Amino acid sequence: MPEDPYAYVVAAFQALPPPDYVPGPEAPEQAPPSPVYIPYVPEPVYREYIPPEDDVFPAEEQPLPGAASPTAESPGYIPESNPEEDDDEDPEEDPADYPADHVDEEKEEEPSGDDADEEDEE
Repeated sequence: MPEDPYAYVVAAFQALPPPDYVPGPEAPEQAPPSPVYIPYVPEPVYREYIPPEDDVFPAEEQPLPGAASPTAESPGYIPESNPEEDDDEDPEEDPADYPADHVDEEKEEEPSGDDADEEDEE
């Protein structure tokens, strides 16, 4: 074995197999045959189970009845709501949801970043 193990591995893989080498089942002599081509069939096989295109969607969509809707059974569900009537929120009462329109004129203190020194001085 040469001193460089990498060179030994490269040389071993580039060398031809010995003349008495017989390939086993894990090393086939030829590539496996290609799979059989199955043509695409655009027609469905079971036409009786597929509804005609006209019956797939009704002419006009109907809302689900209240009993069939799982939302109606959830706690806190409000069945009738009108967003235009419910728009009674005032930005003065709840300023957290609205952007600030004013400029702070108070000067904020610059943080020193090291509060430990202030505690040691006291």
